[in-house]
Amino acid sequence: MAHDQKCFLLAVDGSERCLMAVKRFGQFFKDRPDCHWTILHCVQQHLMLYPGELWDADTSLRVARSTQEKICQSITGRCREALVELGFETGRIETLCRLDSLDPGQEIIKVAGEKKISCIAVGRRGLSPAENILIGSVSTRVVQYEEYRTVWIMDPDAPPTGNVLIAVEFHPECRALTYYVSEWIGPIPGKRYTFLHILPPVPPTLWDDGHILDETERAARQAWKRRWEEEKRRQVDQFMDEAREVLRSQGISNEAIQCRVVPMQKGVARDLLSHIESGQYETVVMGKRSLREKKPFLVGSHANKVLQHARKVHLCLVGRAC
Repeated sequence: MAHDQKCFLLAVDGSERCLMAVKRFGQFFKDRPDCHWTILHCVQQHLMLYPGELWDADTSLRVARSTQEKICQSITGRCREALVELGFETGRIETLCRLDSLDPGQEIIKVAGEKKISCIAVGRRGLSPAENILIGSVSTRVVQYEEYRTVWIMDPDAPPTGNVLIAVEFHPECRALTYYVSEWIGPIPGKRYTFLHILPPVPPTLWDDGHILDETERAARQAWKRRWEEEKRRQVDQFMDEAREVLRSQGISNEAIQCRVVPMQKGVARDLLSHIESGQYETVVMGKRSLREKKPFLVGSHANKVLQHARKVHLCLVGRAC
């Protein structure tokens, strides 16, 4: 693959929702002809064996492997056709099957490493109704265990609005997300970008002394709080201005870039989800460990809450290597 190609590992299953998600996701990138797609389907061995077949494992495995190949080719073929219909060149689309897979999530990560692909795209829901609960699903495992690559969660219901939300908390993260968006999405015409920062509340150390303040102390404390808020706002404005200039250097008009700073109301994750629901965004970009610096991607993290509850949007979780 040429170095300037934007390569995606597209992990798919056989569901109609996944096929629709591929179409929506491809539509988002259809005006980027340099994209290269590797479409991967992992067939889990235990799904192919009936209870009686376990007594004759050698024969069963041979028959099941042949069946797996047919199923896999059918699934990847349909997704390939969907991308071709969107205008992507057939020479830029590769199909790949992994048979006898014990853990599709780990298999997806392994293939991305073998192919040196920096972006993985998976569907929001799989074949099993139990995977409506994201904890333990393939998409969650890929996000949690793939530390360095960017992971996209494709949603079949993402509206084709071209609106991109970039959720940032601090300066280094904003810089990393901005350069990712600039490189991967910026060259696509017609997109509109909103940088969103949720301003944290004043720390308790600035308002709670453990006693009732007298008039002089109250005045000093109010002045201290104002200085703290002004300094935080100055820092945010500074890295937002830098982000705007990076996108403008890609030829994106100033009118297509919006920077929003809003005070926290109910909590970072809940406020972000509320903003997503009201904004008609097609894509949301945030750090994989985002909105809580140096915290791992665990059940209680803000990024995981957004992953579990965000709907009708492609969610892009940017890895540390990007």
